[in-house]
Amino acid sequence: MRFGIFADIHNHTAALAEMLHHARQQRIDRYFCLGDVGIDECVNLVRQTGAPTVFGNWEVSGWRYLSTNNQQWALQLPPIHRETGFWLTHAALLWPDNLATLADLQTNRHQAPMARLFPYLHHESEALWETIATLTKASVPLMFHGHTHHQMAWRFSANNELRQTDQRNFCLKPDETLIVGVGSVGRPLDGPRPSYVIYDDQTKQVEMVRVP
Repeated sequence: MRFGIFADIHNHTAALAEMLHHARQQRIDRYFCLGDVGIDECVNLVRQTGAPTVFGNWEVSGWRYLSTNNQQWALQLPPIHRETGFWLTHAALLWPDNLATLADLQTNRHQAPMARLFPYLHHESEALWETIATLTKASVPLMFHGHTHHQMAWRFSANNELRQTDQRNFCLKPDETLIVGVGSVGRPLDGPRPSYVIYDDQTKQVEMVRVP
C-alpha cells in the first residue's frame, strides 16, 4: 500500500486542502495524520480522509477551542499509532504507558513535562537515542514523526552508525532503523510550500514530497 503521512497543519485549511488534492493524484491508499491539526475546518478535512491521527502539542493546548464533536474526537486520540512494520507519533516515543489518550494526559497533566513528551528530533539528542532504543527493543525498523516542521531522516545502521540523509527518495534497508520527519503542511520551516511523505510498504520506499 501507499501511505500519505502528514503533520502540523496549524489552522491552514487551504494548505491542507491543497496537500490532500496533490496526494490524491499520487495514488495514495491510506492517510495518517501526526497531529497539530488546528481549527474545526482542518479537523473536518482530516476526519474526512479517515486518517488514523495522533495528538500533538497543539491538541494538548487547543482542543477546547474545537466544536463539541471534534473535542470528543481529539480527546480519544493516542500519542502513538502502531502499524505492522512502522510506528507514528507527533514528536517521540517517550510516553508513560498510562497516557494512552489525550484525555489521559489532561487528567494526569502534571505527570511529565511537555518538553519531555514533545522533544525535537532533527538534532542528535538524548531523546533521539531513546527513541532509537525503543524502536530497536520492539523490533520496529521505521518511525514517522512531525513537530520539527522539517523534512529529514535519521538512519541508524547495523554497525551502530547514526547519520542524517538529505535524499528526497530512499528505501528502508535491512538491519537498520529509520526515523523520518514528515515536514509541515501549514508552517514548513524548510521551504515555502506544504510538505508530506509517501511510504510504500511493498518497496519500502520513502518519498519526501513538496507540493508544487
